[in-house]
Amino acid sequence: MLESLSEHSGLFYYLLQCIMAIVGLVVVSIGFPGQFLPGVVALAIWLLGWRGESEEMLDLGLEVGILLGAAVTAEVIEFLSGWIGGRSVGASRQGAIGAVLGGFLGGISGTLLMPLLGGLIGVLVGTFIGAYLGEKRWLDQQAREQSDVVASGEQPVVVGLASLVGRALGLIAKISVILMIGLYFIVKCIWLLW
Repeated sequence: MLESLSEHSGLFYYLLQCIMAIVGLVVVSIGFPGQFLPGVVALAIWLLGWRGESEEMLDLGLEVGILLGAAVTAEVIEFLSGWIGGRSVGASRQGAIGAVLGGFLGGISGTLLMPLLGGLIGVLVGTFIGAYLGEKRWLDQQAREQSDVVASGEQPVVVGLASLVGRALGLIAKISVILMIGLYFIVKCIWLLW
């Protein structure tokens, strides 16, 4: 029996990683970095030495590096795309903070209303609304402090749209990474069963 279980440890590992990819997709849809889950699980298994043989452990170490590297790359792309999107149209600090908070709150509320798709829509809509409100607040403050500054109704909309586009590009990167990771582990499961 134990020999049989140890023979199938690879299959259990790949099935666990498929589950982590699905959970990661849900986590990404509410605005958190869920693309890290498969890499963190692989790292824990690698550090605990669960896979046993040194050749398998070397392969797992390489897999850990690739999984975590892809996750970090997706996170950097999301950060840069959102930052560049907002800054390219002159977003204020309040607009940027509003975009982050709005995306977070929108992701959670959207997921509660309609899991997965609602979370994605909520993140995007929340990012727009948060950036819009943050930028509008900043412009209103500037108008009160300086009598010659007139608060424009157009700037918050432009900042909101630019933040939305940036966030959408970042989400596409994260979703692409977690889907590729999930597909990789599905193929590995099929390969072991073949």
